[in-house]
Amino acid sequence: MFKSHGKRFWAIVAIVVAALIFITPALLAFRYTAAGQRDQFITHPWRGWSFAWAAIRVPGNSQLKTSGAVLRKAQWLFRGTGVDPQEVQLLYVHPHEPYTFTHTVAGRTVTSTITPTYWFVWQVEGQTDTAGSSGRVIVAMFDYRSGKMLYDVRSDLQPQQFLPEPGASPSGV
Repeated sequence: MFKSHGKRFWAIVAIVVAALIFITPALLAFRYTAAGQRDQFITHPWRGWSFAWAAIRVPGNSQLKTSGAVLRKAQWLFRGTGVDPQEVQLLYVHPHEPYTFTHTVAGRTVTSTITPTYWFVWQVEGQTDTAGSSGRVIVAMFDYRSGKMLYDVRSDLQPQQFLPEPGASPSGV
């Protein structure tokens, strides 16, 4: 069976297999990370190998292993606050190095920095009941391993920016 194919065929098969082995981690990283990070795995596919290596070494005792667990925690933490967590995405970062992100909160551009302790951070996006808010914003970031909240959107909001509850009088009386 193998002798019926020529050397050229087997050379092409070897190249295709090698290419698949090379890019598979990048495709996995593309699939499992936040939209803002996906391009770096396509333009630099070798970065997928570091993602795969970090994923293989995830400690079994990590506190937030799934996006569902993160979303439930965020919804519990923000219950009754005017912050509505809606979506969770995984970020691949460098531990103990500052990670800076920019987003719009209550109509103004805010730059925030976190210092993660592990390779993975959960980014939670949602909506805020604030004056000037429109669309989704980053409402929280959690450390994958410890479960600690690294960023809370309320730290970038002033109490007067929250809209009054429906039916409440403007003076708060």
